[in-house]
Amino acid sequence: MKRLRTSIRVKLTIATLIPLVTAIALCWVVGASIITSRFSSQALYTVETSLNSAHELFLGEQSRLSDIIRLTSRLPELAENLSTSGPTASVAPLRLLLGNEHLSFLTLVDRNGLVRYRAANPSFNGDSRIGDKIVSAALKGAVTSGITVLQAEQAGRENPQLPGKMVIRLKATPHAYTSSKTMEERGLFLVASAPVLGSDGKLLGAVYGGILINSDNRLVDRITSVVFQQGDTDARVRGNATMFLDNIRIATTVRDEQDKPAIGSLMSEEVFAAISRGTKWIGRAFVLKEHYFTAYEPLRDLAGAVVGALYVGMPERPLMQLRSQVNIIFSCVLLFLTIIGVTLSAWIGSKMTRPVRALADGARRITAGEDLPDIHVDSHDEIAELADEFNIMKHRLAIREDENRALNHTLEQKVMERTAQLEEKNQQLLAAQKELAESERLAAVGMLASGVAHEINNPLAIIRGNAELLEMTATLDNPANEEVETIIRQTDRIERIVRNLLTFSRSGIKRLSLVSLGILVDDILDQVGHQIPLDQYRIVRNYRDGEIEVEGDEGQLRQVFTNLIVNGLQAMEGGGMLTVETSLNMAQQQANITITDSGPGISAEQREKIFTPFFTTKRDGTGLGLAISYGIVTDHAGEIRINGEVGTGAVFTVVLPLRQKEVDELS
Repeated sequence: MKRLRTSIRVKLTIATLIPLVTAIALCWVVGASIITSRFSSQALYTVETSLNSAHELFLGEQSRLSDIIRLTSRLPELAENLSTSGPTASVAPLRLLLGNEHLSFLTLVDRNGLVRYRAANPSFNGDSRIGDKIVSAALKGAVTSGITVLQAEQAGRENPQLPGKMVIRLKATPHAYTSSKTMEERGLFLVASAPVLGSDGKLLGAVYGGILINSDNRLVDRITSVVFQQGDTDARVRGNATMFLDNIRIATTVRDEQDKPAIGSLMSEEVFAAISRGTKWIGRAFVLKEHYFTAYEPLRDLAGAVVGALYVGMPERPLMQLRSQVNIIFSCVLLFLTIIGVTLSAWIGSKMTRPVRALADGARRITAGEDLPDIHVDSHDEIAELADEFNIMKHRLAIREDENRALNHTLEQKVMERTAQLEEKNQQLLAAQKELAESERLAAVGMLASGVAHEINNPLAIIRGNAELLEMTATLDNPANEEVETIIRQTDRIERIVRNLLTFSRSGIKRLSLVSLGILVDDILDQVGHQIPLDQYRIVRNYRDGEIEVEGDEGQLRQVFTNLIVNGLQAMEGGGMLTVETSLNMAQQQANITITDSGPGISAEQREKIFTPFFTTKRDGTGLGLAISYGIVTDHAGEIRINGEVGTGAVFTVVLPLRQKEVDELS
């Protein structure tokens, strides 16, 4: 089947367009991502700053109310009325201030907390307000302000018109916390109180007042105009502010589908969860029917409980529009540059391929035996050089036909030379393989020799200690004889270790017997003190199931547990606690020996390599102790497990079967 050929012109065009389109597309993706990211971060920073400004405006409104109540408390008419006994018929300044300052209620109480006069409900007085935090604070001499939530009954006593103004019908909102309530009858109030003092400075009573926030957008309108400073009348595309009672919008500049304040709509569930915990929310959130960049701050009443939230936000829609504009701009740039690239590549390709086609045609004519003139190319590049070489080749073909045999002979000689060189390289490769095998064998011998030297250190230290004791003993009495027996026993152990190491890589033959784990571990702990001073260590022995016997090679198992105990002690520089535990698992017919130290522990990376030959974390270690111990335990059909994290110590658990399936004896 004939392959479809692609012209150089097409290849040049594609080769030009691929990097061009790739670079533009990459710039497109990176640019759009950077713009979106920067806009998002800037928007979040803006709403966070706006929330701080809104908070200051809210505190300013609260301070304004506090100043009104404080100045009201200084009116001489209040002190005069409180100086008399019995209910007050009327206090004209209070009724005047109630209307002029747009207060929802303004009330005067005596020093006992009994209501003397309500400016918004003069006919109802004589009840006690001593239990209200705002009143009790003023009766202690302090000017107090804050926010509070009043039930309809409480607000009705202060002003009969308030319960009707407080009612807000709830509207279902996507992503909001579901509630069985259909309307909100409570009211969120800004409140303030101040003590009323006589001319002699004595406390006569207190005056307190409040402003209902429910359905009153004056505060949020002022926050929006001051914070965002936008002249756009469409609130759906500019920043807005909201006051929440719990998760209900009670005053807001957020607009619904009818372009009315979305009072009664609900806060999104994820934001309400954060506000309920008393934490701020700054991030992307769902507001009414679309996503906004938002900042929420919990509002707390006089007792410190979260009763609502203050919100400012900006719609996400401008970001989406900006991203669409960027995509359109980059798409146009990509299309424009692609058209230019195609045109330029086609022109360059046509110019470059014209002499190439002439060379191809000349080659076909020479093959057919035709005599043709020289090919001329009006350029100074590689194609012109190719044309010159083609012309030279054409001339030489005519006069060098007789040299073909010599050329063939030369080629044969070169082939023979290359063959000889290849054979020489093969010999060098075989020599290198032989050297590699020799290196591996030497490495294995070195590993075995290092293992022997590593394991001989422990019994040699014991021999050295006992020999020193013998030197200090004047006569060989019974204690000296025991040391001599120890030397002999440890010497036998050295002999077995060497023999086991020499046969370790060959057959794994074991000298099996019943070994008492408790006696074996006790003997190791009693003797290890000759190698490592134990004064700074605390040794804990916990043999939970009494004497446990396993079938195995006592010398090899002694080697394993000595390695683990010595390693644990050496890991605890400056002292620590070493715990040795034995337990029995009758269900699995296994014995567990756990050695725990309080050292620095073993990292996950070290645990992966710890049984690898020559891997060590000690300054003077060879890295063979744990590798040989692992081989011994595995040869006993057991396993070694490692637990513990960095900083909590290391835990080595040796699991051994109670009986071996096959019994081998050393000859």
